[in-house]
Amino acid sequence: MAANDLKSNYQGLCEKFERAYNANDMDALSAMYTEDCVLMPTGQPTLKGRDAAKAVFGAIQSSGANTAKLILEEIGGLGDNMAFERGCYVFNKADGTCFDKGKYVGIWKKIDGQWFLYTDIFNTDVSSSQS
Repeated sequence: MAANDLKSNYQGLCEKFERAYNANDMDALSAMYTEDCVLMPTGQPTLKGRDAAKAVFGAIQSSGANTAKLILEEIGGLGDNMAFERGCYVFNKADGTCFDKGKYVGIWKKIDGQWFLYTDIFNTDVSSSQS
């Protein structure tokens, strides 16, 4: 089942995402997404493609969120080659204080034996009056 396969690989994928983000390596980060991926970030229109992933996370990094941490809450199957994940994220500043925190849903697609993010939806828990 796709969910079990993704779950067994998830820790490595999560660490790969965090390493790429924390190193400001947006090429490596965007390569984790399908070429036709869809991103639905807080306060923005729906964006498509790896260049969009690179731009969105590059902008977050440039605005002061130096590190990312993902916390998995649930994984489930969506057929043989797709699965979803739901969890929380935390972006921290260089001094370790919280820049942003929120929740996300990701839909993963298995292509040629590898998992890629196909859809990434994330929303902040920080109200505009707190920032």
